[in-house]
Amino acid sequence: MKRWMFTLACALACSAPPAFAAASEPGETSQVWVNFGGFSRHFTRARDYNETNYGLGVEYRTHPTVSYMAGAYYNSVRHTTYYGAINWQPLIMGAWKLGASAGILNGYPSRARGGAFFAALPLATYEGTRFGVNVGLIPSVGQVDGSVVVQFKLRVF
Repeated sequence: MKRWMFTLACALACSAPPAFAAASEPGETSQVWVNFGGFSRHFTRARDYNETNYGLGVEYRTHPTVSYMAGAYYNSVRHTTYYGAINWQPLIMGAWKLGASAGILNGYPSRARGGAFFAALPLATYEGTRFGVNVGLIPSVGQVDGSVVVQFKLRVF
């Protein structure tokens, strides 16, 4: 997929009408978070992966269980990855949310020759008043070496 098409798809997904907003709790407002990339820890330790994954992104929470995210980061194989995803986290325990993330990303030569591909993963999120963290689990499947990923975020609205 060409880069401009990928960027357009991410922008449309993140600006889509908040379909779940009508179902939000009384007094709930949407939230905007800025994501700063993070770290990954790969299960295969023999390879020379980059595990410091700097990046920048935005996450828009429209409902306590639904958010949209888009951004870019420097991935584990030392390429820039652009991503757009929808997070659904129906299990809420205090400040923790558990569920899954699904979206489109690129920048991994072993997947779609570096082009865009679909991915989904389990996602746990901690959201305090101003600071938060997303923790994802990428399973080892086929040519994909699994990892645990941690992404830090700051609430701006």
